[in-house]
Amino acid sequence: MKTKHILTWSLAAVTSILFSNCTKVLDKSPLTALTSSDLWSSPAAATSYLNGVYYNEMPCMPYGTGNAGGCSPVINNWWWGGWVSNTNLVNYGNGNGTDEAIPTMRGTDKFLLGTATYDFLENYDNAALGVVNNWAVGTFQDIRTINQILANVDGASFDQADKDLIKGQALFFRAWAYNKLVKDIGGVPLILKPQPVTDLTSLQLPRNKTSECVTQILSDLDSAIALLPNSWSGADVGRIDKGAAMAFKGRVLLFFASPLFNGLNGIATWQKAYDACLAAKTFVDGQGKGLYAPFKNIWSDRLNKEVIMVRRFSTPGSDYPVPGIIPLRYTADDWGVDCASLELLNAFPMSDGSAWDPTTMAYDTLFMHRDDRFYATIIYNGAPVQFSPQMVSKKEYFWTYLDNGTVTGAGGMSGTRNTVTSSWEGWGEENLFFFRLKGVDQSAQSVEHSGTDWPEIRYAEVLMNMGEAANELGNTADALKVLYQIRQRAGIAPGIGGNYGITALTQADIRTAYQNERFVEFAFEGKRWDDIRRWKLFGKLRAMGQRHGLAVVKKASVSAPAVTPMEDINTAWNKFDYTKITADAGPLNISDNCYIYGIPYTILQRNPKFQQNNGWNGGSFDPFQ
Repeated sequence: MKTKHILTWSLAAVTSILFSNCTKVLDKSPLTALTSSDLWSSPAAATSYLNGVYYNEMPCMPYGTGNAGGCSPVINNWWWGGWVSNTNLVNYGNGNGTDEAIPTMRGTDKFLLGTATYDFLENYDNAALGVVNNWAVGTFQDIRTINQILANVDGASFDQADKDLIKGQALFFRAWAYNKLVKDIGGVPLILKPQPVTDLTSLQLPRNKTSECVTQILSDLDSAIALLPNSWSGADVGRIDKGAAMAFKGRVLLFFASPLFNGLNGIATWQKAYDACLAAKTFVDGQGKGLYAPFKNIWSDRLNKEVIMVRRFSTPGSDYPVPGIIPLRYTADDWGVDCASLELLNAFPMSDGSAWDPTTMAYDTLFMHRDDRFYATIIYNGAPVQFSPQMVSKKEYFWTYLDNGTVTGAGGMSGTRNTVTSSWEGWGEENLFFFRLKGVDQSAQSVEHSGTDWPEIRYAEVLMNMGEAANELGNTADALKVLYQIRQRAGIAPGIGGNYGITALTQADIRTAYQNERFVEFAFEGKRWDDIRRWKLFGKLRAMGQRHGLAVVKKASVSAPAVTPMEDINTAWNKFDYTKITADAGPLNISDNCYIYGIPYTILQRNPKFQQNNGWNGGSFDPFQ
C-alpha cells in the first residue's frame, strides 16, 4: 500500500483568512518567518498561526499513514501494533483494528493477538517510530504552539473580541490535545505555558496524575465555551464553536465516568457527564440542530442539522485520496480497509426492530429488511448502489461473489472470482466480500480526489451520550426515549408497543442496548475502539475467538455468469451460497493491561522523568489516579 501526505484543512477557509485584509502583514515567506510584532498586530495573522493547530489536530480523512503535520494513524493497523490513537484519522479506515471489520490477508495486529510488547514499535521499523513521534511528540508540539498563543494573545494590538475568539479556539484544542493523550495512556506532564529553551533537562517534567489532567481539560473547555461564538459564518464555518466545545466536554466526561477510569474519584461522575451532555443538547437544540434523515444523507448533504463538529473538504483544492475503502476495481492500488465483519453485519437490526438471529435466519437473505443504517453503511453482493461515476459509466453494480470456491484449512476461501465485475476482492485468502459505504464520496471522479466533509461529532452522539449517562443514573425512561429516537430516524417501525424493537427494561439490559446501538449507529466513525476500552469489553473480543467473514459463492447448479451487471439482487439472491469463515491470523487474545497503553521506549528515552505505566515492563505510574 502506498503512502501520501494529508491535505489541508478547508483550504478555501484558510485562504480567505490568510489573504483578507492582511496582505501587507502576510506578504512574507515562509509564514513561520513572521516576527512577534507581525503576528500579534493582526487577528488574521494570529489566526493563521492557530490554523496550524487545526491542521494537525482536527479529525480528518487522509489516505496514508500520517506525517509530521496532520492526522494520527489508524489504531491497530496490522503493521504498527495498535499503539497509537485513532482520534484524528477516520475516513481512511479504522475498523480493521476493531470488531467492525476484518483484517486484510489475515493481517491481525499483535495488539489484538496479545503478542505486542511495549517496545514493539522500537524494534519494528522506522515508519512505526515516526507514528509514535507524531502521536506523542507531535501532540506536545501543538500544545506548545497553543501555549504560545495563549501567552501572547492578550498583549496583541487588535480588539478584545478577536482576542477572545482566538483564545477560545486555542483553549479548546489544548483540551483536545491533552485528552487525546490522557485517554490512551493516563496522566502526562501538564505544560500550560511556553517552556523557555535553556537546556533539555529543564524541559523534562514528571507525569501529572490523570485526575489532574482531566481537571485541566475540563477547565480549558469551560473557558473555551465562555469565549467561543454560537456559530461561524462564511469561510469560517467549520471552526470550533460553542456547541462543538460543549459536546466534546460531554464526550470527555462520559469516557472518564465509564468503567475503565470509573469517574477518577469524582472528577468525572455520571452526574457530571449527564449534566454536560444535557447542557450541550439544550444549546445545540436552540441552534436548530437535531437528527437528520435519511441517515445516508448525513455525509452527502453538507452542514446539515446533524453536524456539530466538522472538518470540511471540497474538490478541487481541499480534497483527499481514500482508495483503501473502495473496492479494487474502482481504486488506485490500495484495498481491503473497513471490510465489514460478520459481527457488524449481524448487529444491524431488522426493519421491524427485531434482532438478526443467525441461528434461525439464512445468510442468503442477510441484506433483506434491515434498518436504513445497514444500507447506508454496507456494500454487499449486488447492492443496488453505484458509489462511483465509474460504476455509472460501466452500467454495473458491484458483485463480490466467487464463481466457485472452497473453504481452506485456515477457514478462508479459495476459488475463482466472478467475471461480472472482475476484481480481486473475495479471492484467495483475502475474504473481502462486504465493503464500507458510509462516508464514501459517491460523486468523486477519482478516489484520489474525494471531498466529503467529516462530521466528527454528530447530534446522535450528543443524544446517545446523554441517554447513556441517564441510564447509569437510574433514569431508564429517558435513556429508552433516546434509543427510540435513534431507531425511529433509522427507519425502524415503532411496533405495537412503540418501543422500536427495544426490549430492554433494566439498567443492565439498557446498558447493553446502548453498546449494541452505538456499534451500528457509529460504525466506521472512529468511536468503536474507545467504546470497547471504556466499557472494558476485551473479554468480548477474546470470547469471539476470531472475527469472521461471509463468503459468497455461486451455486453449482447456476450457470456462469450468475447475473447481469445490474441485475436485481432481490430476485437473484437465491443463486448464491453463503459460508461463515474465520478472518484472523489466530485467536484474539488481547490482554487487559492493554486497556491503557504502555509508553514506547523512544518516549521514555526523551524524558527520564516520564514513568512507565504499571503493568508494562515494571512501570510504577498508576494511570487510574
